[in-house]
Parts: sequence; C-alpha cells; structure tokens
Amino acid sequence: MELARDDILRLLQELDQWMEFEDCPPVDWVVCGDAALEIQKFQNRPTRDVDVLGQWDETVLNVTHIEAFPEKLLSCIRRVAADHPELADMGQKWVNLGPAPLAQAGVPQGFADRLRKLRVGKRLTLHLLGRKDLLALKLYAAADEHGSRQDIHFNDLKGLAPTYDELDWALEWVRTRHDFEEKRHVVKHV
Repeated sequence: MELARDDILRLLQELDQWMEFEDCPPVDWVVCGDAALEIQKFQNRPTRDVDVLGQWDETVLNVTHIEAFPEKLLSCIRRVAADHPELADMGQKWVNLGPAPLAQAGVPQGFADRLRKLRVGKRLTLHLLGRKDLLALKLYAAADEHGSRQDIHFNDLKGLAPTYDELDWALEWVRTRHDFEEKRHVVKHV
C-alpha cells in the first residue's frame, strides 16, 4: 500500500496509542526519506514506510544510532501492522531503521537547526529532517547505482526542483561520504 500524509499520521497516532497502552518509554525519532517529505508537504508522492534515521538526543543536539527497536516497541509496531491489512506487504517494516547507518556516518552539518518537531502523541515525537538535508540524502541515494530504488530517489530529487545553490550544498555533503569515489561518476550523471 502507498501511504499518503494523512495515512502516515493516522498510523503513527495508532502506534503512539499502542505505546501508551503497553507503557513503552517515550521516543524521539529523527525521520528522513519519503515520509518526512510527505508529512512536510515537500512532495505529493505516497510512500510505503517510515524511515527512522535514529533517536534524537536533546542533551547533545544530535541523532544517535539505534541498532534495533526494543522488543516492546517492536510489538506495538507489529500490532499496528496487524490491524491494517493494507500493510501486509510491509509488515513490521512499515517503520524501519533502513537509513540508520547514515546516523553513524554523519548527516549534513547544521541539520539540527533545520529539524521540524512533530509531537504525534504522548509517547511518540518525530524530528523531521529539513528540505535541505533531505535533498542531500536524496542525492546520495540517487547515486547508488546498485540500489533497487535509485530511479525513485532520482525522480524525488527532480520533483523537489532544487536550485543550483541547494544542489551544490548537497554535493559538498555527498563528497564527504566514505564511498564518494565509487559513486563519483553516478553523482556526476545525477
């Protein structure tokens, strides 16, 4: 199923309710990807999932790596999926840590100043990456010639209609990635 903005928010509110019911500790997630684009209305293209980059740490104003969701929280994610047959193809991965390695490798400098905080409920708060940071991550993802979603990232990037200054800024960040030399020719094409 493809999730539009209202679908994403409704599912996240249900997750928050399950978290409260199960007495899960509150979480503050840094969210990127298409869900962050869709929630902030930067694009009008539904997504299949919510990509969690990591945990927001207010004490150091940075994103911290999450190795795996705690079992109690994962159970709540599964419960939402079980209540929605339209999530059958994604199952518990409708909320995932796919981009979590980026939290360890480093996100664009100053990203914390561009985060948009969205309190979903009593237990769940999202910190959505800003447009500039999402552009940088999309450029990086579009340069992954071995990725199964390269075309989607490329089209998302085009749909955001970045200025040359924004692309230059995003390119500077992509150049700091450990695998830039491997991707140089693809980045140039993108």
